[in-house]
Amino acid sequence: MPRLETSASSSSGRSGRRGRGPRVSTALSEINVVPLVDVMLVLLVIFMVTAPMMQQGFEVNLPQSRKSTPISAEPVYVTVPAGFRKDQMVQLGDESVRLTDLPERVRQALLNTSTKDVYLRGDGTVAYADIIHVTDALKAGGVERVALATQPPRTER
Repeated sequence: MPRLETSASSSSGRSGRRGRGPRVSTALSEINVVPLVDVMLVLLVIFMVTAPMMQQGFEVNLPQSRKSTPISAEPVYVTVPAGFRKDQMVQLGDESVRLTDLPERVRQALLNTSTKDVYLRGDGTVAYADIIHVTDALKAGGVERVALATQPPRTER
């Protein structure tokens, strides 16, 4: 409820504000959260629109094989992207790893698995020598067998 403030110098009957009435002030008892909610809703919409556009991992074009068999167990994947020669980065599962750190990271990844097998996915444009460098790093990490992942051939109907 508004309250009236009395003037400190009311000797002349008029305050120093040229004949205006008594001053009314209101106490700010509530914070206006409408602008905050508006901003949060705008941010929510922006994140909902941009989240599907974010891409996980590397783009890899696997070569095709006529005799490949499907994988039945939960494998450990190492992906060699097309830009491997430039930055020496591979992807172990869902995280990027430098080639120099790959043996230790693979050793940690294989601690809880029954087999010490790794599936190597390499882009079709990656040089064979680069695949061998990655295979050597995997063997240094304790991998027993390295399987090369391919795509089954596309059947045309």
